[in-house]
Amino acid sequence: MTKPLRVAVAGMGTMGRLYAGWMQQGRVPGAVFSAAYDPASDCAARLQEGFPQAKFFSQSSELFHSGLADAVIIASPHRFHPELGEQALRAGLHTMVEKPAGIDAASVRRMNAAAAEHPQLAYGIMFNQRTNPLYRRIRELVQSGEMGQLRRVTWLITTWWRPDSYYTHSPWRATWTHEGGGVLTSQAPHQLDLLQWICGMPERVCCHMHFGSHRAVSVEDDVTAYLEFPNGATGVFVSCTHDVLGTDRLELLLDGGKIIVEDSCRARIRRLHQMEQELSAGMDAQQTARLVEGGELPDICTETVLEHNPEWAAQHCEMLADFVNAAQTGTPCTAPGAEGLNEVQLANAMYVSAWQGRAVTLPVDEAAFSDMLAERARSECLPNSQKGIGSLS
Repeated sequence: MTKPLRVAVAGMGTMGRLYAGWMQQGRVPGAVFSAAYDPASDCAARLQEGFPQAKFFSQSSELFHSGLADAVIIASPHRFHPELGEQALRAGLHTMVEKPAGIDAASVRRMNAAAAEHPQLAYGIMFNQRTNPLYRRIRELVQSGEMGQLRRVTWLITTWWRPDSYYTHSPWRATWTHEGGGVLTSQAPHQLDLLQWICGMPERVCCHMHFGSHRAVSVEDDVTAYLEFPNGATGVFVSCTHDVLGTDRLELLLDGGKIIVEDSCRARIRRLHQMEQELSAGMDAQQTARLVEGGELPDICTETVLEHNPEWAAQHCEMLADFVNAAQTGTPCTAPGAEGLNEVQLANAMYVSAWQGRAVTLPVDEAAFSDMLAERARSECLPNSQKGIGSLS
């Protein structure tokens, strides 16, 4: 019988407590919550009653070298993900990192290097939407070329409405200093990951952002990006945190049809009977005239509808179970940690484009991005009570 994996949590904020609770409830087969790290001085006093079996540490290095854990989930504020992840990997712990992998590509690259030096360790990232069978099937269709080449992708994802209390309750949020960005860093990494996972990485980005346009924050809360892919395909990505009604709609146009996903739970796959190029070449002048005059096209496609109702907690537990299995058997994670770099590179390019007011080619200069981000953090006006929030100790 396989020995249970002792899993620690680094960062006992909202997500850290959820992960610990799910493991304690038995929702992650093969995992036992054993220990936690959090720099907050009252963390142990607040949480020990709910997790009496766990040992709490206020120093990350003490946890990682305590011998009480085989694996760790990094659930700290975003900018500490790479630092803590690298520490955990170098301490010989299987490591699952909450999204995003980090806020700058350079630090994520260092974490990835540590993982590469320890290939015996499971290393994953919490891109839980990759478990959605709709997106998995769509990726197969696009990557296989079964429906031809990608021509255009459009993703409108504005289901991230956040009221004022979201920011005031956790003052590290929506700051360059602590969170490292707004909707692109905190909410939309899932869609940025899925976009590149399904379509591949774009090679050029032109992005416009509004900073604090609808909330009293200094980071971006409204984003519109234009994308260009190596094969000539184009894309548009739109996201914000102020649309209370919200829309989640992904549309992919390919040579052989169109795929539309709404609310991440319903996909319409419309396959042309022949590739669009062939349809165009075969249409005679009389048919074209009728079309131009408002006539309908003949039967040109079939439609398949796929449905799946994803459950948020279940997705996370599935990813954790996948990570546990990888640690125990050596099988790859569904979302390998190294792939977190792609999403960060894409987000970094969008920031640089918006800050500089021009289109940029990926990947952007990592050192230059880090300098630009640091400058925004230095110019950010934070109350003194917030300046030390989330610091590592």
